Amino acid sequence: MPLIANLVERLRRLAALAPKGSIKFLSVGVLGLSVDMAVFSTVHAAGVDKALARAVSLSVATVVTWLLNRRLTFAATGRKRRHEIARYAVVTGCAQGVSYGSFLALCALFPHQPPQLALLAGAIFATLFSYTGQRFFTFAPARSA
Repeated sequence: MPLIANLVERLRRLAALAPKGSIKFLSVGVLGLSVDMAVFSTVHAAGVDKALARAVSLSVATVVTWLLNRRLTFAATGRKRRHEIARYAVVTGCAQGVSYGSFLALCALFPHQPPQLALLAGAIFATLFSYTGQRFFTFAPARSA
């Protein structure tokens, strides 16, 4: 039991060093990735081309992560919802472009590997960009007039 307690304490200290909201953001991201993977696998297994299946799964995962990040990760910005959604769409569009481009490139380079590996790699490539953009642009507090 002391080993587990020691591990928990180390994880708690490590989490305290992380930027505010990053643990929640990563948790939401893992859930979004799970949704992405499940939707992709289901749509692709139904016979849909992997490029189109990935576009569908990215869209669904994007909606899920916006809703969760809005409710759990970032404080209210003071902006109208449509403005915040537009900002989210810009950042997410760029991040998902990185993810989708990486997915297509990896599928082309390694055609005999499961496409889910390329999906995972693309999501990892896009995570840092996405967190930075969401934290400092989408969910940054609105400036007072």
